[in-house]
Amino acid sequence: MPATISLHESDVFTALRTFLLGILPAGVEVVKAQENGVAEPVGPDFVTMNAITMPRLSTNVDTFTDPGTGLGTRNSLASMAMHVQLDVHGPNSADNTAIIATLFRDEYGCNSFASVNSQIQPLYCEEPKQMPFINGENQFEQRWIIDAAIQYNPITQTPQDFADTVTVNSTSVQAAYPPGA
Repeated sequence: MPATISLHESDVFTALRTFLLGILPAGVEVVKAQENGVAEPVGPDFVTMNAITMPRLSTNVDTFTDPGTGLGTRNSLASMAMHVQLDVHGPNSADNTAIIATLFRDEYGCNSFASVNSQIQPLYCEEPKQMPFINGENQFEQRWIIDAAIQYNPITQTPQDFADTVTVNSTSVQAAYPPGA
C-alpha cells in the first residue's frame, strides 16, 4: 500500500482562489502561474498564484488506526505553511492588492477559507510590494506582489502492522548463555 495524503496542493489553491474570486471585482481572473502553453489572461486586471515555499510549522503528530483485523495505518499529521506569491496585475492592481491584504488578515478570510475546507486557513501575508512587469511587447504593466502564508494540516497515511495477541516466553540469560561459554 503506497503512502496517501489527505490534503493536496490543489486543495490549498482551490481555497485561495475561492477567497480571491469572492472579494475581487467581477471580471478579475485568478489563475495558477507557471502553467505551460497558457496565455496571460485577456482582462486588464488579473491575479496569478504561485507556490514558493512550504515550511513546516511543527513536528509530526502520529496516531494509529487499528482495524482489528488486517493491515492498519499510521497517520502522520504535519502542520505546514504554504507561501503563495500573488501577482496582482492591471490598472486597478493597487486597489485590488489593498482588498486582498486587508481581508486575508481578517476574520472574513478565515471564514472564507473554512467554507471551502476547515483544514486550510490564512496565517498572514507580507506587506505588498510594487514590482513593474515587462510584458511580451516590452511594455511596462502595473504589478503588485503579495506573499500570502496559508496553514494546512495534511495527514500522510502509511501501512502499519498491529498485533492482536502476543506470546511472551522468559529465558534465563545466564542459563542459556553461561559466562565464558
